[in-house]
Amino acid sequence: MLLNIMSEKPLRKKLFATVIVLLSSISPSLSQLHAAESVAFAKEESGELDLSATKALFDTHSACFIDARSEYVYYKSHIKGAISLSDSRFDEQFPDFRQKKSIETLLVVYCAEASCGKARSVAKKLIKNGYRNVKVFSGGLIEWAHAGFPMEG
Repeated sequence: MLLNIMSEKPLRKKLFATVIVLLSSISPSLSQLHAAESVAFAKEESGELDLSATKALFDTHSACFIDARSEYVYYKSHIKGAISLSDSRFDEQFPDFRQKKSIETLLVVYCAEASCGKARSVAKKLIKNGYRNVKVFSGGLIEWAHAGFPMEG
């Protein structure tokens, strides 16, 4: 019985989030509720974020975005405001990053797309170095750009 109750809680949260998304398309005031719900959901869930939760964190300035791709492609284009912390140069870039971002900061790491493993690799390195709130935006820059969300570079 306890197992059933525990497994229903995440399902209810996901169902609630889905209902809010659908209603937010009808009413602009519900869009703010959706953003708040997505941020809360993203902060308590571990692991990977979908596009909706990632955009809510971006819109509310609730997280630091980290681009795990090479510096060359980062400078060509990246999520607006993102910091470059490339998988290939992590050890060289990390000391400067550590001075600027506390270990309590909510970090959203991304790379090009879901099949790219760089974001997961950088996330593991950050966790190994003491960061506690690390998420991976699995859709990456391709999904972000396809949705027409803010970019720079």
